[in-house]
Amino acid sequence: MTNEVQPVSRRERLRAQTLQEIEDASFAIIDADGVQALSVAALARSMAMSAPAVYRYFPSRDALVTHLVTLSYQQLAAAMGQSVAGGRKVPRTRVRLVVGAYRDWALSHRRRYGMLFGERADLPGEVTSRTPLDQAMALLIDLLVAVQDTARADATSGDRTLDGQLRRWARVQERPDVAPDVARAAILIWTRVHGIVSLELTGVFEDRTVEAQRLIDLEIDNAIRSIGP
Repeated sequence: MTNEVQPVSRRERLRAQTLQEIEDASFAIIDADGVQALSVAALARSMAMSAPAVYRYFPSRDALVTHLVTLSYQQLAAAMGQSVAGGRKVPRTRVRLVVGAYRDWALSHRRRYGMLFGERADLPGEVTSRTPLDQAMALLIDLLVAVQDTARADATSGDRTLDGQLRRWARVQERPDVAPDVARAAILIWTRVHGIVSLELTGVFEDRTVEAQRLIDLEIDNAIRSIGP
Protein backbone atom coordinates (compact mmCIF):
# COMPACT_ATOMS: atom_id res chain seq x y z
CA MET A 1 0.00 0.00 0.00
CA THR A 2 1.43 3.37 -1.02
CA ASN A 3 0.84 6.70 0.61
CA GLU A 4 -0.44 9.20 -1.89
CA VAL A 5 0.85 12.74 -1.59
CA GLN A 6 -2.06 15.07 -1.05
CA PRO A 7 -2.01 18.02 -3.45
CA VAL A 8 -1.54 21.45 -1.94
CA SER A 9 -4.55 23.65 -2.45
CA ARG A 10 -4.30 26.97 -4.24
CA ARG A 11 -5.26 28.72 -1.02
CA GLU A 12 -2.44 27.01 0.86
CA ARG A 13 0.05 27.93 -1.88
CA LEU A 14 -1.02 31.56 -1.77
CA ARG A 15 -0.78 31.62 2.02
CA ALA A 16 2.73 30.15 1.91
CA GLN A 17 3.74 32.67 -0.73
CA THR A 18 2.38 35.58 1.31
CA LEU A 19 4.14 34.30 4.43
CA GLN A 20 7.42 34.21 2.52
CA GLU A 21 6.81 37.76 1.30
CA ILE A 22 6.12 38.89 4.90
CA GLU A 23 9.38 37.31 6.05
CA ASP A 24 11.34 38.89 3.21
CA ALA A 25 9.81 42.33 3.74
CA SER A 26 10.36 42.13 7.50
CA PHE A 27 14.00 41.20 7.07
CA ALA A 28 14.42 44.05 4.59
CA ILE A 29 13.24 46.50 7.26
CA ILE A 30 15.45 44.91 9.91
CA ASP A 31 18.50 44.82 7.62
CA ALA A 32 18.04 48.50 6.83
CA ASP A 33 17.16 49.97 10.23
CA GLY A 34 17.18 47.26 12.90
CA VAL A 35 14.44 45.33 14.64
CA GLN A 36 13.24 48.45 16.47
CA ALA A 37 12.07 49.83 13.11
CA LEU A 38 9.81 46.85 12.48
CA SER A 39 6.13 47.36 13.19
CA VAL A 40 3.05 45.79 11.72
CA ALA A 41 2.11 49.17 10.25
CA ALA A 42 5.53 49.66 8.64
CA LEU A 43 5.48 46.13 7.28
CA ALA A 44 1.98 46.55 5.86
CA ARG A 45 3.00 49.80 4.12
CA SER A 46 6.07 48.20 2.56
CA MET A 47 3.94 45.37 1.18
CA ALA A 48 1.00 47.52 0.11
CA MET A 49 -1.17 45.48 2.47
CA SER A 50 -3.51 46.48 5.24
CA ALA A 51 -2.46 45.91 8.85
CA PRO A 52 -5.47 43.62 9.47
CA ALA A 53 -4.25 41.44 6.58
CA VAL A 54 -0.87 41.02 8.29
CA TYR A 55 -2.60 40.13 11.56
CA ARG A 56 -4.15 37.14 9.81
CA TYR A 57 -0.63 35.67 9.75
CA PHE A 58 0.74 36.98 13.05
CA PRO A 59 -1.49 38.07 15.94
CA SER A 60 1.00 40.65 17.21
CA ARG A 61 4.36 42.27 16.54
CA ASP A 62 5.88 40.06 19.26
CA ALA A 63 4.67 36.96 17.44
CA LEU A 64 6.20 38.24 14.20
CA VAL A 65 9.54 39.07 15.86
CA THR A 66 9.61 35.67 17.58
CA HIS A 67 9.16 34.01 14.20
CA LEU A 68 11.92 36.11 12.62
CA VAL A 69 14.31 35.45 15.49
CA THR A 70 13.76 31.71 15.12
CA LEU A 71 14.38 31.94 11.37
CA SER A 72 17.56 33.94 11.94
CA TYR A 73 18.89 31.41 14.44
CA GLN A 74 18.11 28.66 11.93
CA GLN A 75 19.96 30.54 9.18
CA LEU A 76 23.02 31.07 11.39
CA ALA A 77 23.05 27.46 12.58
CA ALA A 78 22.61 26.20 9.01
CA ALA A 79 25.53 28.30 7.79
CA MET A 80 27.74 26.85 10.52
CA GLY A 81 26.65 23.30 9.80
CA GLN A 82 27.09 23.65 6.04
CA SER A 83 30.64 24.91 6.51
CA VAL A 84 31.77 21.42 7.52
CA ALA A 85 29.17 19.27 5.76
CA GLY A 86 30.70 16.38 3.85
CA GLY A 87 34.25 17.52 4.54
CA ARG A 88 37.15 15.31 5.53
CA LYS A 89 39.34 18.01 7.03
CA VAL A 90 41.01 17.49 10.40
CA PRO A 91 38.96 18.54 13.46
CA ARG A 92 41.08 21.64 14.18
CA THR A 93 40.41 22.94 10.68
CA ARG A 94 36.72 22.15 11.00
CA VAL A 95 36.54 24.17 14.22
CA ARG A 96 38.00 27.12 12.31
CA LEU A 97 35.48 26.62 9.50
CA VAL A 98 32.53 26.61 11.90
CA VAL A 99 33.76 29.72 13.67
CA GLY A 100 34.48 31.37 10.32
CA ALA A 101 30.93 30.69 9.16
CA TYR A 102 29.61 32.27 12.37
CA ARG A 103 31.65 35.43 11.75
CA ASP A 104 30.77 35.57 8.04
CA TRP A 105 27.05 35.32 8.77
CA ALA A 106 27.30 38.06 11.40
CA LEU A 107 29.17 40.40 9.04
CA SER A 108 26.70 39.69 6.22
CA HIS A 109 23.62 40.14 8.43
CA ARG A 110 24.68 42.80 10.92
CA ARG A 111 21.21 43.91 11.94
CA ARG A 112 19.90 40.36 12.30
CA TYR A 113 22.92 39.50 14.44
CA GLY A 114 22.15 42.55 16.54
CA MET A 115 18.56 41.38 16.84
CA LEU A 116 19.74 38.00 18.16
CA PHE A 117 22.32 39.29 20.61
CA GLY A 118 22.85 43.04 20.91
CA GLU A 119 19.15 43.84 21.17
CA ARG A 120 18.27 40.59 22.93
CA ALA A 121 16.84 42.28 26.05
CA ASP A 122 14.03 43.77 23.98
CA LEU A 123 12.91 40.48 22.47
CA PRO A 124 9.88 38.45 23.57
CA GLY A 125 10.72 36.19 26.50
CA GLU A 126 9.96 32.90 24.78
CA VAL A 127 12.88 33.28 22.35
CA THR A 128 15.54 33.84 24.99
CA SER A 129 15.99 30.21 26.15
CA ARG A 130 16.98 27.34 23.84
CA THR A 131 17.35 28.16 20.15
CA PRO A 132 18.36 26.38 16.94
CA LEU A 133 21.85 27.76 17.59
CA ASP A 134 22.20 25.12 20.31
CA GLN A 135 22.53 22.60 17.49
CA ALA A 136 25.55 24.47 16.20
CA MET A 137 27.01 24.62 19.71
CA ALA A 138 26.62 20.83 19.97
CA LEU A 139 28.50 20.55 16.67
CA LEU A 140 31.33 22.68 18.07
CA ILE A 141 31.49 20.47 21.17
CA ASP A 142 31.72 17.34 19.01
CA LEU A 143 34.56 18.88 16.97
CA LEU A 144 36.46 19.78 20.13
CA VAL A 145 36.04 16.22 21.41
CA ALA A 146 37.52 15.01 18.13
CA VAL A 147 40.45 17.40 18.54
CA GLN A 148 41.64 15.50 21.61
CA ASP A 149 44.31 12.98 20.66
CA THR A 150 43.86 11.25 24.00
CA ALA A 151 40.47 11.57 25.69
CA ARG A 152 40.51 12.34 29.37
CA ALA A 153 37.51 10.90 31.15
CA ASP A 154 37.29 13.50 33.88
CA ALA A 155 39.49 16.51 33.23
CA THR A 156 38.72 19.36 35.60
CA SER A 157 39.40 23.07 35.85
CA GLY A 158 40.32 23.03 39.52
CA ASP A 159 37.05 24.77 40.35
CA ARG A 160 34.55 22.10 41.41
CA THR A 161 31.62 24.49 41.28
CA LEU A 162 32.49 25.53 37.74
CA ASP A 163 33.05 21.90 36.73
CA GLY A 164 29.55 21.06 37.95
CA GLN A 165 28.11 23.97 36.01
CA LEU A 166 29.98 22.88 32.88
CA ARG A 167 28.64 19.33 33.21
CA ARG A 168 25.09 20.67 33.55
CA TRP A 169 25.61 22.91 30.54
CA ALA A 170 26.89 19.96 28.51
CA ARG A 171 23.78 17.98 29.43
CA VAL A 172 21.60 20.85 28.20
CA GLN A 173 23.49 20.63 24.90
CA GLU A 174 22.65 16.89 24.90
CA ARG A 175 26.30 15.98 25.38
CA PRO A 176 26.22 14.49 28.93
CA ASP A 177 29.48 12.55 28.56
CA VAL A 178 31.60 15.55 27.58
CA ALA A 179 34.37 16.40 30.06
CA PRO A 180 34.33 19.85 31.69
CA ASP A 181 37.49 21.00 29.86
CA VAL A 182 35.82 20.45 26.48
CA ALA A 183 32.64 22.21 27.57
CA ARG A 184 34.75 25.08 28.92
CA ALA A 185 36.67 25.34 25.63
CA ALA A 186 33.42 25.47 23.65
CA ILE A 187 31.99 28.24 25.82
CA LEU A 188 35.25 30.22 25.74
CA ILE A 189 35.47 29.99 21.95
CA TRP A 190 31.88 31.14 21.50
CA THR A 191 31.98 33.96 24.03
CA ARG A 192 35.33 35.32 22.88
CA VAL A 193 34.47 35.08 19.20
CA HIS A 194 31.12 36.74 19.92
CA GLY A 195 32.94 39.54 21.73
CA ILE A 196 35.42 40.08 18.90
CA VAL A 197 32.73 39.96 16.23
CA SER A 198 30.55 42.38 18.20
CA LEU A 199 33.44 44.85 18.43
CA GLU A 200 34.13 44.35 14.74
CA LEU A 201 30.52 45.19 13.91
CA THR A 202 30.77 48.45 15.84
CA GLY A 203 33.77 49.50 13.75
CA VAL A 204 36.47 49.09 16.40
CA PHE A 205 38.80 47.35 13.93
CA GLU A 206 37.99 49.44 10.86
CA ASP A 207 41.44 51.06 10.80
CA ARG A 208 42.89 47.53 10.45
CA THR A 209 45.53 48.21 13.09
CA VAL A 210 44.44 44.88 14.56
CA GLU A 211 42.95 42.11 12.42
CA ALA A 212 39.88 40.57 13.98
CA GLN A 213 40.49 37.24 12.27
CA ARG A 214 43.95 36.94 13.83
CA LEU A 215 42.46 37.54 17.28
CA ILE A 216 39.83 34.87 16.62
CA ASP A 217 42.46 32.38 15.43
CA LEU A 218 44.45 33.01 18.61
CA GLU A 219 41.41 32.40 20.82
CA ILE A 220 40.65 29.15 19.00
CA ASP A 221 44.25 27.98 19.38
CA ASN A 222 44.27 28.82 23.10
CA ALA A 223 40.99 26.98 23.70
CA ILE A 224 42.16 23.92 21.79
CA ARG A 225 45.48 23.95 23.63
CA SER A 226 43.60 23.84 26.93
CA ILE A 227 42.09 20.46 26.05
CA GLY A 228 45.09 18.91 24.40
CA PRO A 229 46.80 15.89 25.92
